[in-house]
Amino acid sequence: MNDDDRDWVARGLWAEGLVAALATLSVAWPLTDLLREGSWLAPGVTMVLLIALGGAVLRSLDTPPTLVALGQLALGLGGLAVIYLQDTLWRGVLPTRETLEMVGALLAQAGTVLQTYAAPAPTTQGVSFLVVAVLTLTAVSVDSMGVTGRAPASAGIPLVAGFLVSVSNTGQAMEPWYFAAVLVMWLLMLAQQGRRLTLSWPSAGRRESHGAGDVSEGPRTYRGLAQLVGALTVVAAVLGASFLPHLPPTFFGDGLARNPDARDVDADAGDVSFTETMDPGQDLRNQSQAPVLTYRTNAISLQPLRVTATERFEDGRWVAPERLTSALLPQGAPIPDPPGLGEEVPVGESEFQVLDNVLEPPHLAAPPLLTSLELEGADYRYDPQDATVVLQGQSPGYDATYLTIDVGGQLPDGVGEQPAAAADFDEDLLAVDEVSRDQVAALADEVVGDEDNALQAAVLIQGHLRSEGDYEYSLELEPAAEAGADDPIGGFLETRQGYCVQFATAMVMMARTEGIPARMAVGFLPGTPQQDGSRQVIAADAHTWPELWIDGLGWTRFEPTPGVRAGTPPAYARSTDEGDAAPSTSEVPQELTPTPEPTAAPVPSDPTLLDRLGDLLPTLLRTLLALLLLGVVATILPWAGRRHREAGLRSATTASERIEGEWQLLTRSLSDLGVATAPERSPRSMRRHYLGGTTMEDSGDRALGRAVATLERSRYAAPGTLGEDEADQMSEDVRTVVDEVRHTSPWNQRVNAVLLPVSGVEGVRAGLRRLLRR
Repeated sequence: MNDDDRDWVARGLWAEGLVAALATLSVAWPLTDLLREGSWLAPGVTMVLLIALGGAVLRSLDTPPTLVALGQLALGLGGLAVIYLQDTLWRGVLPTRETLEMVGALLAQAGTVLQTYAAPAPTTQGVSFLVVAVLTLTAVSVDSMGVTGRAPASAGIPLVAGFLVSVSNTGQAMEPWYFAAVLVMWLLMLAQQGRRLTLSWPSAGRRESHGAGDVSEGPRTYRGLAQLVGALTVVAAVLGASFLPHLPPTFFGDGLARNPDARDVDADAGDVSFTETMDPGQDLRNQSQAPVLTYRTNAISLQPLRVTATERFEDGRWVAPERLTSALLPQGAPIPDPPGLGEEVPVGESEFQVLDNVLEPPHLAAPPLLTSLELEGADYRYDPQDATVVLQGQSPGYDATYLTIDVGGQLPDGVGEQPAAAADFDEDLLAVDEVSRDQVAALADEVVGDEDNALQAAVLIQGHLRSEGDYEYSLELEPAAEAGADDPIGGFLETRQGYCVQFATAMVMMARTEGIPARMAVGFLPGTPQQDGSRQVIAADAHTWPELWIDGLGWTRFEPTPGVRAGTPPAYARSTDEGDAAPSTSEVPQELTPTPEPTAAPVPSDPTLLDRLGDLLPTLLRTLLALLLLGVVATILPWAGRRHREAGLRSATTASERIEGEWQLLTRSLSDLGVATAPERSPRSMRRHYLGGTTMEDSGDRALGRAVATLERSRYAAPGTLGEDEADQMSEDVRTVVDEVRHTSPWNQRVNAVLLPVSGVEGVRAGLRRLLRR
């Protein structure tokens, strides 16, 4: 192999690309237990190797890193289209509208299968497409970060993300070899980078190698130590994974198809009964698919739809509120601001439009924290005591606006620190069930401990009830926890099995024992997304949740119910280590192709993959737009930087002008690498400046010396003294100096020099100034 071939292979980082591909495939290993057939393996392996090969070839051609990543992404999308979407491509090349429809149908099919089947699930075409697509994107991420970007430590992020998704859905405790495979491949990526760096240290030409402290002795010692530490780490990790206790595994959809009696598309209309009983148990078993509500919203994070609330718990059950007409605001009066919500709390306003409503008056469903309401064909009155709208007449549709606490904002300091004054609240809001008082108080003391901040105490209570493995969501209650039992709350805390009413009731009572006013709200989960962008709510979407009074927030929603028939805890109510965040419920479209009979039919309110993607779509679109803008910037700046660095060379007509242009190229290239530009003094003074600000081998020092000498003769010798040979030597010396400095620069500085060069910013500014002069 000649030198050119060696340089071509070295630039391509072929070995590093192969290891990155193997690391990506090791992440997918647990999927062999999750999926029944292995039809995804061949296309998955093909796509990962294709990404690795494409990246190696592009790097060998000295392609800029940004274009390497974009090229790999284009290669991945093209490969997916050829494997799964060939029949929908125009002339077998360009995507069409049918291509997008096919992608949606495949994802819908995948969502249906993953929501319906217990592991191992059948590998339909949609499931295979989803798995291979995710594997392809992971391969692009790992190769771009770990190989092209030469930051294998950062490549651990997509590896860990993919690993956690696959291993947590295998249906059994994590096997140690799954973890060991990913860990070994990641450590091998780190070792490759470390070996490449340390082997470049010892060199007889480096200034640091002279004298007693010859650095050539260092790499072998440090490399051996690193290998020993790495080996011990792998052994400890594997042993830890083998002997430490594991949390119960979860499947896609967090355990599905648990209620085979709750789906029947031919059932009667979806009337609801919780408005009278304050218990949605019967509604949760309702088999009707008839919509109770059809609506649209521009909100990114969906809220449950609140219908009513109650604070009275009597004889082991919640009692519907008795509303006095005198306590209601006048008809059509503006809805007052939410009480207790601090001015510094970051909030946003969202719109809510109901297209079809069959919920019987006086009940109306809308997100909490309403700010305005406009009805069709009816009027309303508002109860400020529990923030409930009392409808007067049937309204087929209505528009509303409501506040949402900004999930990206930070709550102001002091929220929840001021305890509630009992005298300011109705005594029912602090009343604890006498029968279960002692048991509830003991559990609350154990969970809350010494925490005196109401918000943090509430988060602790919510986290305890949502803790995985401790409590189970089930519509079937043990006799001790049923509403007619002597102590239903105590029975629930003993059996730890129930649905939303039991979880909400337990949190309300535990909060009250801690002096936090609390009540129970009743309404619906956000429902199922439809193809036209609307959402439909059916009777089985009924739900209950607790509302607690928190100083600085006012009446605040929490979500203690775990599992698939629950809402997502609000951002302000999540602890830093909370991993249970079940999304709102929905239903998937019909499957693209028939699949075997499922093990059990899913309940209609189970969340689907498409529902989750639909909820995240606005955020994903904004993220993609931001990435697109970053890609544009990362493409324009390197191009502008190159033109700015070579500006003097493009305008040069003589050898002396070429030499000045090469010196300009040197100073601007070193500036991109973080080396301050030398003041315009004599060439020898500038040489001393760059020698003091850089670390180079002797070859670089000599090249810089020759370049300075050439510049000096060009400036001070008689015109025509220097010719093209000197200019060519100057060009070679400049590139040697820049390569030496780049080689010894930190990795982040090298990345900045490629993606966000200072010369690029200067070039853009210069271009703008030229445009303004015109």
